[in-house]
Amino acid sequence: MAMVFTDLTLSISDAIIKVTVSDMPLLQFIVLRCGITVPLLVLILKLRCPQVSLRPVFPAWAILRSAMLLVSLLLYYASLPRLDFSTAAAVYYTIPLFTTLFAAVWIREPVGAQGWTAVGIGFGGVLLMLKPQAGDLNIFAVLPLTAAMLYALGMVVTRTKNRGEHPLVLALTFNLTAIGLCAVVICIAEFGGTAAALHATGSRFLGEWIAIGWFQWGLVMMLSMMMLIGSVGTAIAYQLGPPSVISTWDFSYLAFAVLWSVILFSERLDAMSMLGIALIALAGIIATRRRPAPR
Repeated sequence: MAMVFTDLTLSISDAIIKVTVSDMPLLQFIVLRCGITVPLLVLILKLRCPQVSLRPVFPAWAILRSAMLLVSLLLYYASLPRLDFSTAAAVYYTIPLFTTLFAAVWIREPVGAQGWTAVGIGFGGVLLMLKPQAGDLNIFAVLPLTAAMLYALGMVVTRTKNRGEHPLVLALTFNLTAIGLCAVVICIAEFGGTAAALHATGSRFLGEWIAIGWFQWGLVMMLSMMMLIGSVGTAIAYQLGPPSVISTWDFSYLAFAVLWSVILFSERLDAMSMLGIALIALAGIIATRRRPAPR
């Protein structure tokens, strides 16, 4: 049930982002959010876990994981204003399918007929959701799909290279890495002479930073807390729980996404879209519950 609560928290925060943060450049939002989260994490670690070092055991792997998750989040957030919430969420939740593929390539985990069947069913569900026609595929649908690939890679790294790390240390590393990478990108854009052009075009990533008032600060602080709960809860779940069980419950996010899409955004899902969501969820459950194929 902890994973369900985590997904409820994440789905609410993503719905809020779709509604309220559309005018704020994503890098500004990430820097502000992480700037609030870092001192909270340090305080929690010092008070609750004084024996735990703030430095990860394997910094390089923790930073790599953080970078992949950061880009994944940026791509997913960038897709939200351009896609229906339910569509973006469904495409994003092809994560277990990519985890299956990447685990087969990276750690030589056998996929088997059941795993490949799940992959086929899942991508069939994606096609039903997107309904691509010749020359008419929404390019923004590629964003959550790419985000899913990067998130899946991050989860494989979490399971294989960061399993012994404290979840709060992983969360702290993510937030520090996010601030550092955003600062590097901003500096490159400024000194490279591309910042002005990006500001003029209203870039979703590197647009001109906006002044925010008390309401926006309160919103960013609330989202910071919700995302902290979500990220730490997910890290704990994937570190300690059986992957098949955790990933199955993780699909509760899709149910919440459909609920918010109807209640908050007045989206109306047709039969093909509902079937696509069901196939993606079914494929993910099959992929995570499959038996390893004989070597």
